[in-house]
Amino acid sequence: MKGTSSAPWMQYFAHEEARDQQREFMEASAKILLEGRTIIAEAPTGLGKTAAVIAASVYASRHSESVSKILFLTGRQSQHRIVVDTILGLNERLPSEVPKVSVVDLIGRESMCGKLDMQRQCYCEEDASSEALGSRRSRLRQWIRDQPRHVEDTIQRGRAEGTCPYHCSIEAARDAEIIVMDYNHVFVESVSRSSLSSMSVDLDSSILIVDEAHNLPDRIRMGLELRLTKKMVNAARYEMEEHEEASERDGASDNELLRIGSSIASMRRLGSEIERWMSAGMRRLEENEDKDMLVSSSELLQVFRSSLSSSLEGDGWEKGMSRLMKILTEVRVEESDDDEDPETSCSRLFSFLDILSRFESSEAMALVFDLLADEGRVTSCLLDPSVISSELISGCAGSILMSGTLYPTSMYADTLGINRDSSIEMAYSSPFSPDRRPVIIASDVTTRYAERGEMNTKKIREHIRAVLDSTPGNVAVFTTSYGILNDILEDRDWVNRSFRIKEEDPEMGKSDVSRVLKSLEGGNGKNVLFGVMGGRFSEGVDYSGGVLSAAVCVGLPLPPPSSRQSATLEYMSQRFGREKGWRYAAGQPAVNSVLQAMGRPIRKEEDRAILVMLEKRFGGRTYSRLLPDNLVTIPCADSDMTGRLSKRFFTRYP
Repeated sequence: MKGTSSAPWMQYFAHEEARDQQREFMEASAKILLEGRTIIAEAPTGLGKTAAVIAASVYASRHSESVSKILFLTGRQSQHRIVVDTILGLNERLPSEVPKVSVVDLIGRESMCGKLDMQRQCYCEEDASSEALGSRRSRLRQWIRDQPRHVEDTIQRGRAEGTCPYHCSIEAARDAEIIVMDYNHVFVESVSRSSLSSMSVDLDSSILIVDEAHNLPDRIRMGLELRLTKKMVNAARYEMEEHEEASERDGASDNELLRIGSSIASMRRLGSEIERWMSAGMRRLEENEDKDMLVSSSELLQVFRSSLSSSLEGDGWEKGMSRLMKILTEVRVEESDDDEDPETSCSRLFSFLDILSRFESSEAMALVFDLLADEGRVTSCLLDPSVISSELISGCAGSILMSGTLYPTSMYADTLGINRDSSIEMAYSSPFSPDRRPVIIASDVTTRYAERGEMNTKKIREHIRAVLDSTPGNVAVFTTSYGILNDILEDRDWVNRSFRIKEEDPEMGKSDVSRVLKSLEGGNGKNVLFGVMGGRFSEGVDYSGGVLSAAVCVGLPLPPPSSRQSATLEYMSQRFGREKGWRYAAGQPAVNSVLQAMGRPIRKEEDRAILVMLEKRFGGRTYSRLLPDNLVTIPCADSDMTGRLSKRFFTRYP
């Protein structure tokens, strides 16, 4: 049964009709947003969730006096294009008397502008006069506002006009109904602090749509993952000294120069104290034969306090810290042609100190000490993303969190700190027939460390070879790590010679990934793509047009033992209990990573692919219970059976 156009939000739907589950999702989303609440939706690929949430959010926005913006957050550039295309289709269907939906498509400043100095200031317009620049910016802003534009087109237009596409997009976003952008603009404070205000965005009057929301906890953690090294401290002091020289040339007052000089003296003491502290930490690692260890925030802060407790003015460490933090934000240095990273060491040190001070007494942040080459390093590790997300989500005008692997929704509600009283959780079934995507689970192979070896690797190769021998098209093989991938491909003679090998490299950029994907779509022979789960090819990539005939997932990507993982497991267990603690910190994220990779081949109803999980642990209760209830699996004893099942499948669905 198809949905009718009688529901009021259907006016903003980009297509003539909605499928049953799509209509249900749209209705639930519209009602929840009108109430200013949150919907957490496990919505599989093929449901049509993008068109559904855009219709629901535009309807809710236009029927609520408290909503002024819709922020569509996604980490995938391909999804940016889908959102813009959906709005173009929606606008074509709107009656002439209904205002069109306006949108600005925004990606990172580095990607849009491409010309930033070490203070992250744009210089792509430096050759233009003020009069010419004003005219160029006005033209580009108007062009962006005229109709929905893909960000790639905006970048090209901006460069042709000789003006900054990022700056003009930010200005155009002030008047836009929808802004498509990365999670960082909302959930990473160092970005959101300037980004949202520059676009005149108030979160309390904005609807948030978080696409691929299963990535949000880790993206929040990454936003607060900062590092401290002795080299960074010394580099920050050198930048301060350069700043002092520039200030003196510019005629700064004696008091100003004294203030800068006092902070430089503090930095010299800090460099010596940090070196002693790091050396002691390195000795402890060596004595205990550890790769890393946890250190306390208070212990490290004490190193800073002792360095700042005396200064040229003879005041206490509080004033010394305040003065140092202020100087760190003021330092400006000349950019070298050799500089690949535009961020200054002073800005990095400021960010680290800020996080260290804010989370000094919080159990939600851990500090991990390890070695980088022959140097000690401290990394800040956020254990609880809810300390960031909870307030942001509860404070907005309504939100939708959606993903095909947002499983279980209760885990994401817990880890993101979403209030159960102001939210609902929904799980929708896949619209694709399970007959066209059978899941085979092999019971004779594993990537469990204690059972690895030549015989296990040989069996893994035999399973993959059985799939290759039976498959008429391209095959993707995803492993748990580059180490496992290298073991499998150490000897390549076993690979069916009718397949060309494509191998993921950790250094691959976007252009490299695009080139590999185009080669798969070329239709000139068969390819086998080897990648890693959580890598460039297993998430955030659309293999359209049934380009993959099979996906093989090798192993279970559980996090390796580390101080960070131990701290995460302990924190989650204390907060949610031992059972949920393990599931949230280790088991479920690993399983969901497999599910993400396994879902790559099936993007449309007509697609078909055989899916193989080469990991016997999925046959046991510990991990089988972490799989979705609606996932139909076939146990497989050996590679011969994998071959027979594959041949039977492709005989039925050639």
